[in-house]
Amino acid sequence: MAKKRKSKDKIPIPILIIVYAALLYTTYTSLSTLTLAIWGKSVLGTVDVYGSQLVESGAEGNRSRVVTKGYWFMDGGKVYRGRVIYSSDEAWPSLKGGETRSESIRYLSFFPYINKPAMLSDFGRMGEGVIIYHILSPFGCVFLLWIVIRANRDGKKKKNNKKKAARKHIAESATHRVPQIIKTRSEMDMFCHNCGNKLPEGAAFCSNCGTKAQGSDPDVCSSCGEKLAKGAAFCASCGARTQVSASGLCTACGAELPDGTEFCINCGTPVDPKTPKPIQPGQAATFVPEQGRTGLVGFSDMYNHPEIQAAMQKNKKFGIGCMWLLVFVPLIGFPIAGLLMDDFPFGESVVVGVFISIVMLIFSLLSLRRSKQPIWEGVVVNKYSKEKHEHRDSTETYTEFTTVITTDAGKKKTIVEKNSRRHMYDYLSVGDRVRFYPKLGTYEKYDKSRDRIIYCNICSMMNPIQNDRCKRCNNLLFK
Repeated sequence: MAKKRKSKDKIPIPILIIVYAALLYTTYTSLSTLTLAIWGKSVLGTVDVYGSQLVESGAEGNRSRVVTKGYWFMDGGKVYRGRVIYSSDEAWPSLKGGETRSESIRYLSFFPYINKPAMLSDFGRMGEGVIIYHILSPFGCVFLLWIVIRANRDGKKKKNNKKKAARKHIAESATHRVPQIIKTRSEMDMFCHNCGNKLPEGAAFCSNCGTKAQGSDPDVCSSCGEKLAKGAAFCASCGARTQVSASGLCTACGAELPDGTEFCINCGTPVDPKTPKPIQPGQAATFVPEQGRTGLVGFSDMYNHPEIQAAMQKNKKFGIGCMWLLVFVPLIGFPIAGLLMDDFPFGESVVVGVFISIVMLIFSLLSLRRSKQPIWEGVVVNKYSKEKHEHRDSTETYTEFTTVITTDAGKKKTIVEKNSRRHMYDYLSVGDRVRFYPKLGTYEKYDKSRDRIIYCNICSMMNPIQNDRCKRCNNLLFK
């Protein structure tokens, strides 16, 4: 028996566990260091374990030795211990039995179990390179973690696709074998099912034993010999057409045919195969009008077109990319500005950058959540404009144009536009029925027969109503 070959597309579980653990530990180390540097408290602790091992004498700064340090400190009358291993150039004398050394320790007052020596968690001692590393490290680890998860998921998908392809191949093979089985059964019908004597073609009875041939029995299929249901037009086993039409039954649907009828009163099939089929209403010659106004009434089905779906997926990826850009830029830019500007404290720059990034992330997630809402339809019930001031104490004014829509669910939706950007206000009229696509953020009008323009639902570009594709993005228009 051959051994089962393991799939190479899937990452082994032990390796996955090691990769996940390493990335999560690196992320925790950087985040805890930044947290201690910003919100940590300092206390004088006691170092009771110290070791310094030379690794490479010619290494770059703070890389020549591996230092191991164990310490303890007190907070609120309780003793907390810590242990760190880091690269450095320091070579203090090793501590002998009972010897200790004092050192400043930073810890979180609300959770003292997170602590480090001050030299490893103080912005003033770490250096600019180390600070930038700890800022970028969590994002790099999250990105690598996402790549590993996606690679593992793609491996599973490939494995499942191979299984589906194998099952499909087996099903197709079984389908191709059906005609061979039917053919074999038809050849067997050339012999008497009682004594096995070969029967001449068209024989109704066996010349050897007198048994009625299977093909001559109207209740038995002439192809496979299976028992036929009463009035069946086709064999339920092999699908062969039966001869029930000779007994006054329709060969297509099995309905009973009255005497003298030329067509089945149930399905319209001619009794005589030579009789032409009646012309169906849909087959009659009809006048096909030119593409004009009447063809522009109704919502389009272009939303499900493969080109539109591909454009939506492209826009989604672009939106996610912009979201991460808006999150990362302040998170990285403000701390770097704090390092380069003397009048902008580094701790304050980190707090401001984190705050702005969180706000941007929340707005982006809310926007993505809105895009996942279902498509809704409604009717324009009101339109109005209003003069507004830019600021309360300012004399500058602008015009706000509002279009009010009541959805089929009874909810109120508004489209608010400003000054010259009043496209939907001019395009929609009171009484118009509209459909909103959350993934696109655009509207479609039900009746476009009286319009001279149409807006692209992908890029919102105004196009002549005669166009089938947008003149800017070349995507199909919803007509």
